[in-house]
Parts: sequence; C-alpha cells; structure tokens
Amino acid sequence: MQIERDTRGSELGPNQYEDAEGYIAPLPAGFGPRSNPLGAFPTGPEVGEPLPDVITLDSDGNDLDLHADRKGQPAILVFTRSAVW
Repeated sequence: MQIERDTRGSELGPNQYEDAEGYIAPLPAGFGPRSNPLGAFPTGPEVGEPLPDVITLDSDGNDLDLHADRKGQPAILVFTRSAVW
C-alpha cells in the first residue's frame, strides 16, 4: 500500500511553515512528524474488536504478551504520536 502524505501548506518565512489547517511549525507539512496521511488509511481495529497477538517490550525492557499477561482482564492499548513543539 502506497500512502500519500498531506503536503498542503505554505512557507511563511525562515523555518516557519503553515499547513492546510493553519498550524504553524518549523517543518513543512509532509516531513518528519508532520507526515499526515491523505485519504483512506488503516488505523487498526475498531473499538471492541479483538486485537491481534501483541508481543512487545515494557518500560523495563521485559517481554510483554498483551493477551497472556493480562489474564483475561480488559486492557486499553494507547499509541501516541510525538508533536512538533
């Protein structure tokens, strides 16, 4: 799948760019953390839909198996993006 990036915006001055929504940042739209997708984009399971097997590292570097380690209890999985500050 080829994902098209949203590069709409304009340069206001040195290191100052405005995107199509009016947000001003030091990077132009479509680069680095400002790489927002255009059109249909797979974002993952819907609310309430079972997750696939998820095995990752916890904050201490230990293996974490989302399904096995929660012992049947509900879980919330949150992903965050960095922002241009």
